Amino acid sequence: MTQTIAVVTYRLPDGTDRETALQMFRDSIPRYMATEGMLRKNVLYQEGVGGGVYLWESREAAEAAYSDKWKAYMTEKYNHPPELTFYESPITMDRQYDTVYDEDAVPQAAE
Repeated sequence: MTQTIAVVTYRLPDGTDRETALQMFRDSIPRYMATEGMLRKNVLYQEGVGGGVYLWESREAAEAAYSDKWKAYMTEKYNHPPELTFYESPITMDRQYDTVYDEDAVPQAAE
């Protein structure tokens, strides 16, 4: 099964400074930590723009999370609709945890 990356961006409400944006992002942590199928989220910030880069176990899991209800919630919360782009992620390298995920790798049997 191919993992999926979703890039979500949205304009922040007018006048939102960095600290306020970061607190909004922190407040959403419990919601996303409980989201089925999500493996990782990196929060994005640039003046006037927020978002995230999400790693999902599958495209189906990502699409289930980005429902019409989620889009309405995000639009209401930030006063702007989110923009969403999906990418296949067949290989993930993680130097921090010294791991590699490769959808075509054959698991090695324990000796």
